[in-house]
Amino acid sequence: MLTVVNDIMKVGNVNKVLEEIASSMAQLFAIKAMVIGVLDESENVFRVRATYGYDSERDKKIRKFVYTQERLELDMSETYRIAGDVFLIRPEPGEMLKGEEIFYRNPEAAKLSRDDPMVWHELDYIRFIFRNKEGRAIGFLEINEATDNRIPDGSTIEEMQIFSELSAVAIENATLYQGQVDIAERTRFLGSVIAHDINNFNQAVTSYLQLAMDSKPISEKTMKYLERASASAWGISELIQRSNKLMKIEREGAQNLGPVELGEVLKESVAEVSRTYADREVKFDLKLGNRRYFVNGNELADEVFANLLDNAVKYDPHQKIVVEVSVGEFTIEPRKYWCVSITDHGVGIPDSKKTIVFGKLISGEDRQVGSGLGLSIVRAIVEAYRGLVWVEDRVPGDPSKGCVFRVALPMTTVR
Repeated sequence: MLTVVNDIMKVGNVNKVLEEIASSMAQLFAIKAMVIGVLDESENVFRVRATYGYDSERDKKIRKFVYTQERLELDMSETYRIAGDVFLIRPEPGEMLKGEEIFYRNPEAAKLSRDDPMVWHELDYIRFIFRNKEGRAIGFLEINEATDNRIPDGSTIEEMQIFSELSAVAIENATLYQGQVDIAERTRFLGSVIAHDINNFNQAVTSYLQLAMDSKPISEKTMKYLERASASAWGISELIQRSNKLMKIEREGAQNLGPVELGEVLKESVAEVSRTYADREVKFDLKLGNRRYFVNGNELADEVFANLLDNAVKYDPHQKIVVEVSVGEFTIEPRKYWCVSITDHGVGIPDSKKTIVFGKLISGEDRQVGSGLGLSIVRAIVEAYRGLVWVEDRVPGDPSKGCVFRVALPMTTVR
């Protein structure tokens, strides 16, 4: 039973868990027919979500059946209780409730009288109540027929009760998990729709702004405002692209991983950021030595270092900007990493922000630390590579003197 319980305890889709519970119960205790109902919170009724031992046609009909709270309480009478939350209901012939005929495999046998109290009658069923950790009924398992056509003895009922209690835990866990999955799916859907619509509107705004800037004559002051508006519109487009990229990485992780040489990636990233800031005096001091540094990655590696280098320049108020980039070894037993260090002389990051800087979008007065979606993307990619990323003070104990961003990625070899 412990082996079977281990299987049903695996968190996953609720319906799959319910089917696993039904088949496991049947296997362990020789059950011929049963149903499982689960509480529908929105309507406060119990709906049949899994069956065992019924043909497909009857299964469809049974799954449409709904138990009200009042109907379930009728079966939970002290008259029927045979153990904690276990009830043996034995109606007399002719007492079959209207509408519940679909649960009986042989309705004609329901009219026969009882001969032996230990023999299973067509009208008999045992109901096990599933409760959550607060003690609220969240479902039930109803046994409608045993393989040996006998009422289970006391020890078997005890074992069934233990199994049903563990099943209740599995159902609650699966329900919570499914709820989180549904929320995530809705969030992704809404995010995709919003991003698509905003992008469409933004493209129209950008086009109209360009038409306005191309119009003649136009005053210098007006042109300045139009250029600022256009820059903001392009910023919105970039934000949408980054949001979509972050969602995709966090949903799918990094794919098509293989050996990537960090030296080449860093050279490309430096060149890319240098082009972006061609109008500023920027020097990248790239210290690679004569080695080659292979890590497990993909085409997203450039995104990591381009983001970090861009922030190093963007948040440095000096006229002459210097950014040092180096690669060294880093070990957390038993794994070895190549660690890229990017050192800037910018505004720095307060200690209170160092632990959250990669986690979320920070706005307002905290925006100066350069902690937008770019760093969230960095964190997502590095974690997908099974690496580490963190930030330190360039001058220990003085955040105002700039930062050192470190990215440690597991070493790999090229065959």
